[in-house]
Amino acid sequence: MKRQWTPEEANAWYEKQGWLRGFNLVGSKCANRLDMFQKYKSEEKLEQLEKELALAEKIGFNTIRLWANFDVYYAEEDSYMEIFEKYIELCAKYGQKVMIMLTHEEDLPRGDVFVPKKMGEQEYALGIHFGRIPLTPEQEKLQPKHYMEYPEIKDKFIEMVEKTVSKYAKDERILAFNVWNEPGITIGERSIPLIDELFKLVRSYDPIQPVCADVWRNVKGDKIQTKEEQFAYDNSDIISFHSYQSFDKLVAEINFHKKTNRPLFLTEWLNRVNHNNVFDIYPMLFLSNVSCHCWGFVVGKVQNDEPWSDLWQQWDEGGARNYDFTKWQHDLFRQNFRPYDPYEIELIEKFNNIAKKDGR
Repeated sequence: MKRQWTPEEANAWYEKQGWLRGFNLVGSKCANRLDMFQKYKSEEKLEQLEKELALAEKIGFNTIRLWANFDVYYAEEDSYMEIFEKYIELCAKYGQKVMIMLTHEEDLPRGDVFVPKKMGEQEYALGIHFGRIPLTPEQEKLQPKHYMEYPEIKDKFIEMVEKTVSKYAKDERILAFNVWNEPGITIGERSIPLIDELFKLVRSYDPIQPVCADVWRNVKGDKIQTKEEQFAYDNSDIISFHSYQSFDKLVAEINFHKKTNRPLFLTEWLNRVNHNNVFDIYPMLFLSNVSCHCWGFVVGKVQNDEPWSDLWQQWDEGGARNYDFTKWQHDLFRQNFRPYDPYEIELIEKFNNIAKKDGR
């Protein structure tokens, strides 16, 4: 639609979808999200991805959250769009509807002049969550800026969004357009006018899919914590939220979001270190009819099994005593496609089969 959906319209759409469950996609052979879409070794990565998507279908998952990447579009425009379509095709082949994430604030360029990222073999740090190489002291001093904040490349970024949305706005393989991941995590309230512009741009193509942006800081005192998240919340057709909290806190958060009377999508979850685990959370999401995308699937170069660096920092400073560092943080499968914990997969398959039997 060219406007925000009403709660009634959103719920009518959701009723037709059934319970959606899956994961955020970064292939195990990819060092980062840039690595997913560049030409370099793309066939090798897609071949591995097909095996991982077949595994997702086997255990009963039916949706993927797929992150677009401007850095590759900027450097390799034509091949980027071709490879992006190959991801969509493979997801459809293995029964996965795709939620397209259009942009995010992590790993943004820094400084007043845009410097393109290098293509080719990607460096990654061993033993660090998402393989992120720490910033140098000089880089730390530079302010992160979203691509839309650089006058010299904003039009190119908008071009990527327009090409993506115009191509997929009427495509039944696409579940939703997730306009913006974690608003304000690096640029704060500067994100508000940019999110507003993207909401309007996406809706101008009259998509058949809902449009949303994320709430990611945990609700405190029955209140959304920041202006940029409140803006995203107020303008979304469906509610996309993130929570890596323990069971009791997540239940309270879901109860808060249900007051919107809109469909709920927990688009990031699973943090065993923080007691956000499959055994508690997955059955509750099933019962609550909250669709979900866990973080991670097959462990690989991005090392989603490692705890976030700030958790280690808390430990080093004498805190973090409630965390369980004996556990993988994210990911469900080992590199050999054996489960990290077979009892987890047994439970996931159990509830996925019930949903399928019930026509959900």
